[in-house]
Amino acid sequence: MNRLLFTYLLLAPMLGFCSDEVKKKLNAVRLAEPPRIDGVLDDAAWATAEIATDFLQNRPNPGAQASQKTEVRVIYDDEAIYIGATLFDTASDSILHQLSARDELENTDYFGIMLSCFQDGINAFEFITTPDGVQFDAQVSTYGEDPNWNAVWQCNTSITADGWIAEFKIPYSALRFPEKEVQTWDVNFFRTIRRLREQSFWQFVDPQVMGFVNQSGELTGLENIKPPVRIFFYPYASGYVEFQGNDDGSTSTGFSYNGGMDVKVGLSDAFTLDMTLIPDFGQVQSDNQVLNLSPFEVRFDENRQFFTEGTELFNKAGVFYSRRIGGTPVNLWNTWDDLDSNEVVEQFPVTTQLLNATKVSGRTSRGLGIGVFNAVTGREYATIKDTLTGDSRRYEVSPLVNYNIIALDQNLPNNSYFTLINTNVMRDGSVYDANVTATEFSLRNKSNVLEIEGGGAYNKKFNWGDNDTDDGYAYNLGINKISGTLTYGIAANVESKYYDPNDLGFLSSPNELSSYIWLNYNRYEPFGKFNNMWSGASWWVDGLHTPSVYTGWGMNYYVGFNTRKFFSFGMSLNSSLSESYDYFEPRVDGRKFIRPAYVMGNVWISSDYRKPLAIDVNVELSKRDEVGWWSLYWRVAPRVRVNDKLSFNYVFSHGLRTAERGWVNLTDDDQTVVGDDIIFSERNVNTFTNVLSANYIFTNRMGLTFRLRHYWSYVDVQQFFVLDDAGYTVPTNFTAIDDEGTSIYDQSFNAFNIDMVYTWVFSPGSQLSVVWKNSIIGFSEEIPRGLIDDFSYTMDLPQRNSISIKALYFVDYYSLTKKGRSGKIRN
Repeated sequence: MNRLLFTYLLLAPMLGFCSDEVKKKLNAVRLAEPPRIDGVLDDAAWATAEIATDFLQNRPNPGAQASQKTEVRVIYDDEAIYIGATLFDTASDSILHQLSARDELENTDYFGIMLSCFQDGINAFEFITTPDGVQFDAQVSTYGEDPNWNAVWQCNTSITADGWIAEFKIPYSALRFPEKEVQTWDVNFFRTIRRLREQSFWQFVDPQVMGFVNQSGELTGLENIKPPVRIFFYPYASGYVEFQGNDDGSTSTGFSYNGGMDVKVGLSDAFTLDMTLIPDFGQVQSDNQVLNLSPFEVRFDENRQFFTEGTELFNKAGVFYSRRIGGTPVNLWNTWDDLDSNEVVEQFPVTTQLLNATKVSGRTSRGLGIGVFNAVTGREYATIKDTLTGDSRRYEVSPLVNYNIIALDQNLPNNSYFTLINTNVMRDGSVYDANVTATEFSLRNKSNVLEIEGGGAYNKKFNWGDNDTDDGYAYNLGINKISGTLTYGIAANVESKYYDPNDLGFLSSPNELSSYIWLNYNRYEPFGKFNNMWSGASWWVDGLHTPSVYTGWGMNYYVGFNTRKFFSFGMSLNSSLSESYDYFEPRVDGRKFIRPAYVMGNVWISSDYRKPLAIDVNVELSKRDEVGWWSLYWRVAPRVRVNDKLSFNYVFSHGLRTAERGWVNLTDDDQTVVGDDIIFSERNVNTFTNVLSANYIFTNRMGLTFRLRHYWSYVDVQQFFVLDDAGYTVPTNFTAIDDEGTSIYDQSFNAFNIDMVYTWVFSPGSQLSVVWKNSIIGFSEEIPRGLIDDFSYTMDLPQRNSISIKALYFVDYYSLTKKGRSGKIRN
C-alpha cells in the first residue's frame, strides 16, 4: 500500500500537466528580387510579406503581452531566407546597445530567430543580432545552446525614432533541411528589452515547460528551394615570434610560421564534412592552471574551435573529452622509470602534435543523427642524456595515434531520443588500444512532463596485459518530473571498479555507487517584491562498487531570489552529519580515509548588470567535526562599463583551508624510511586568484580584448600523521619540519597569464587576429610572505612571450561559381 501511494504521489502531478498553447503559423513569401541588407525595410519585397506580431512575455511576466510591439516578416528566394524585424520602442533614446565581440551579448537589447528545419522538437539553429549589428549564432540541442557553432550570414540594423530595425539574410548553405518540394519548418522569434529585463516570444515559451525548440510556431510557404552546394574553404597563414626567458637571465628568441586550411563540404542536404589540415591552435586562450592536491585529474576547458564547433553529437553519453587529442603523451611518465643510473631526462614534450582531424555529422529526414570523427596525432620523443658520456638518445613517449568516434542519435516522439556512441583509440606498436561503447536515452510523455532517462557504457583495453583490469562498465537510470513549478526526480548511478573511458573521455574516479533524490520549486511570475524565485533540495547516498561498501551520505538545500529592481541574492546549505569514507585519498587500493562530518553554508548577491557599476559577491564557510578544520572562501567581482565600447571586469577570490588533512607524496628517501605507512599531513592551504578583463570594441567587426590572470596557491604543512588500518589519522614519529617551522613538503605554486587579442572581421567569415600571450609558471618550497612579495617573486621568474598574427579567409565555392556565371552578386 505504501509503494502504491508513493507511486501515485510521484506520477499524479505529471499526468495532468499539458500545455494548451495553439501553434502559430507564418507564411513565407517568395520574391523575385532580393532586398538590400541595409537595416532599412524599404524594399518592395517586404511590403508583400505576412507579419508575425503579438509577442508574449517569457519573463518577467510569463504569458503577458510584450510591453513593446514587434513585427517580423519572412521572405525567401532560391539562395536565402530573409527576415525583417521592426522592433518598436516608445523610448528609443533609452535602448541599451553595448557593443561586444561576436557570440557575446552584453548590456544590450537583441532580436533572434530560431529555425528547426526537421521539426524534431530538439535541434535548431539560432541567429541573433543587437541594435549595433553584433552577430550571435548557435546550435541548439538536448545539451542546450552551443555558441561555438558559427555560420556565415549577413545582418544589418538601424536605430530609428520608433525603435530599431534588424534585417537578416541567412543563406541556405548555413542551414540543414530536407530535400523536398514543399517545406514546413518550426520557427520562433524572440526579443529582449534589456532595460526592462523583458524577454518575449512570438510563439509563447512557457518557463514551466521543459524545452525551447519544442515550443515553436511553424513557417510555411517554402517551396522549390534546394540545399545548395556547400563547399567552404578556410585557408590560413600565421606567424609567431617567441621570447623564452631562461634561468640564467638570458632570453631565447624563436620565429615560426604556419599555413593550413579548414574545409567544410556538404555531402548531402543534411550532412557536412569538416576537416582541419595542419591546424594551428597557438592563439587559443591560456588554461586556468591550478595547484591540484586531490587524487583526481583536473579538467580543462576546450578552447580549440574545431573541437568546440558542431560536436554536440559526439558529446552525448559523456565519453568524449576532446582535450585528450593532442594532450599528454601516453608513455610520458614511463620515461623516468626507464632511466639508467647515470641518465637524466633532458627534454620532454607535454603535448602531442595534431596532424589532422575530420568529422562528418548531420541528421536524416527521419531524425537519425549520424556523426563520424577521426583525428591523428604524431609520434613524440623525449631526450635522455648520459651524464658520463654526454651522449643523448631519443625515447618514444607517444606513438602515432588514431582517435575515432561513431555516434548515432535517434530522435523519438515527444522530444525523446536514444543515443549510441563508440570511441576507439588505436596506437601504433605495442602500446595498448582502447574502446568504449556507450548509450544514453531520454523518454518523455506527450505532455513533456514525465521523463525516464538513463544510459550505460562498456570499455575494453587491448594489449593491456592484465585481463582482470582491462574492461569495465557503468550505467545509470532516473525518473523525473521535468515541467511545472514543482519538479523532482530520483536516480541511481553505477561505475565498476575498472571502468575507464579516459583514453578519449573523462572520468574523475570509477568504482562508485550513488543514489539521489532531488526536488526543485520555482516561482516564475512576479510576487510581492520579487520577479521570481528558485529553490531546491537534494539528498544522496554514496558507496563503492567493489567491494560493495557504504561511503557516505549528504544533503543540499538552496534558494535564490530576483527582486523587481533586478537585485539577486541567495543562499545554500550543504552537509553530511556523519563520517564519510574516502577510498581515493590514500592512493592505495583497499585503504580508506575517514573524513569527519561537515556543514557548509554559502550566501551570494548580484547587483543589476544594467547599471554602469555592478558587483557580485559570494561567501562560503564550512566546518568539519575536527578541531581547527574549517575553510573560508570568498569572491568579489565588480564590473565597470565606461561606455558602450569600453568595459572592465575584475574577479578577486581567496580560499583558506585550515588544519586540512590529506595525503603526502613522499620523496623516495622518506618513503623508504616509513616503509608501507601512508603519511598524511595537517596543512593550511591558501589560494588567491586575480583576473582582470578589459574589452574595447571598436565596431561590430573589430575589437580588442585583454585578460590577465594571476593564481597563487600555497601549502603550509603543520604536522604529520600516519593513516591507521581503520582509516583514522594518528600521530607519527615521522617529521619533515625544521626548527623554523618549514617543511620540504611546503608548496607555493604560481600561474600568471596574459592573453591580449585584436580581432578584425574584414569580410563575412574572414578575419585577422593579432595575439600577445605571456606565461609564467613557478613552483617553490619557499612561501612568500604575502601577495605583494609573491607577485614580485613571480615577475622575476623566467617568462614566455609570444606575439602572433593570423589571417583566415573564407572562400565559398558556390558563390565563386555563381559569380563566374552571372557576374556581381547583389547583397
